[in-house]
Amino acid sequence: MTGIQLVKPEAISEKSYWSYINDWKEAGETIIPVASAPGTESFEAQVHKWKNEERGVDLPAGWVSSSLYFLINEDHKILGAVHIRHELTEALMKLGGHIGYGIRPDERRKGYATAILQQALTETEKFGISEVLVTCDDDNPGSFKAIESNGGVRDPRDEEENGVLIRRYWIR
Repeated sequence: MTGIQLVKPEAISEKSYWSYINDWKEAGETIIPVASAPGTESFEAQVHKWKNEERGVDLPAGWVSSSLYFLINEDHKILGAVHIRHELTEALMKLGGHIGYGIRPDERRKGYATAILQQALTETEKFGISEVLVTCDDDNPGSFKAIESNGGVRDPRDEEENGVLIRRYWIR
């Protein structure tokens, strides 16, 4: 897929970011990944916070250092976001894994989930992560098809949260 790329938060405009957020809100959906949701601070302060999370600075209890990227097209429209956790806690081993990603509601079913995950896997290599855990809800075929398209092998030890089966995949 040409014309799309992952960029760090400092490379996006505030206007593009709020368009991305508003699309999720208008659809009445939770922003995925949650790490891309706005905080109470200004946009500039939020970008600074994301930079600190990547460096492992001022992390909330139980959090690990992580990197946030946005998938943009040639017009700099944010198509989705991906959150890469540099290591796993016991909780992340069950739910969440190394990579969490989401495509904004108005851009789904265009192959972007497969593309964002593919590009994120290149980034995990830079962090020395050779075995990548990715999880998704069992009722989300778009996500598990994207994972399988990127070489995901299903772990037989699925998890359950709030009555929802969580599929676990390893990508090597």
